[in-house]
Amino acid sequence: MSVAQRFLLLLLLAFFSSATANAQESVSLPVDPAAIIDQHLYTDSENACGPAAVANSLVFGTEPMRQAWGNFVGGDDRTRLRFLVDRWFRSRASLEFPTKKRLAIDGVLEEDLAAACAEMSRDLRLPLLQGTYLDRLAGEKSPAFLARVHEALLESVENGVPPILSLKSYVARRLERLDGGVGWMVAEHHCVVVTGVRSSLRPGDLGFSVDLIDPNGGYQTSAFIYAENQLNFRALKGSEGNGKWLSGRPYLLVQAPGVLSIRPDKAEWQDRIIVTANYLIGDF
Repeated sequence: MSVAQRFLLLLLLAFFSSATANAQESVSLPVDPAAIIDQHLYTDSENACGPAAVANSLVFGTEPMRQAWGNFVGGDDRTRLRFLVDRWFRSRASLEFPTKKRLAIDGVLEEDLAAACAEMSRDLRLPLLQGTYLDRLAGEKSPAFLARVHEALLESVENGVPPILSLKSYVARRLERLDGGVGWMVAEHHCVVVTGVRSSLRPGDLGFSVDLIDPNGGYQTSAFIYAENQLNFRALKGSEGNGKWLSGRPYLLVQAPGVLSIRPDKAEWQDRIIVTANYLIGDF
C-alpha cells in the first residue's frame, strides 16, 4: 500500500468514526417527509398549527399512536385532520375563555392544546400527554434550567412520543404610550414537533440542537435552544389578558431560522427580537 493510499484510508476511517460518533450524540425518531401533515390541509383556519402538530406527533409516534391516526374517520390525511379538530378542538370550550372554542381564529392557546392532547390520549388509551410552561424556576441557574428542559424533550423522544413545542416570539421597541420607553410585545406564537434531540449535555453546554417538524408547510428543519446569560428580557406566561409578564431571563431562547411563522411582521433593524421555548406537551 502506497503512502497516498494509506493516507486516504486513514481519512476514510476518520470520517466514518466521526459519523458514528455524531450519530450516537442524538436520539431521533424516523420521519418520512412525504407523510408530514401540513396545517393547511385544514382549510377553515390558517392558524391550525396546534392540531396539525398533534397530528404529526401521532403520525411519527409509537405504533399505537400511528394506528390511532390511521383509524380516524376519513380515508385521507385531510379528513383525519378535520376529524381531530372537530372532536377535540371545535367541540370543546377554551379553558381560559369559556365562551370560545379551543380553536379560535388566531389559533390555539397553550393550555387548551394541552387539554386537547390529554383528553385525546385518554380517549384513545394512549400514553397520557402532559403539558407544562418552560419558564425558569425560582433560583434556578442556567445549566440546571437547560438540563431540565433538555431532559423533558429527551425523555419524550426516547418514549417514542414526539413532543410538541410551543414557540413564542417577542419584539422590544420604543413605544409612544411609554413616552419613548422600550416595551415588550408578543409577536407570533407557533407550534412545532420535536423529532430529535442531543442525547446528553456536556458540563459547559449552554445550548443544544433539536430536529423539528414545522406543520406550516409540512417540512423538516432544526433549531438551537439555549440559555441567555447576558441580556434580560420580558416574556408572557399564559395568554394576553390572562397571563403574567415575567422579567429577567425567564425562558430559554431559540434560534430557528427555518421556522418562518415566528418571524415578526414589520420589524425594524433597531428592534430587539427574541424567540422563547414557551410550552411543552409530551410524554415526560
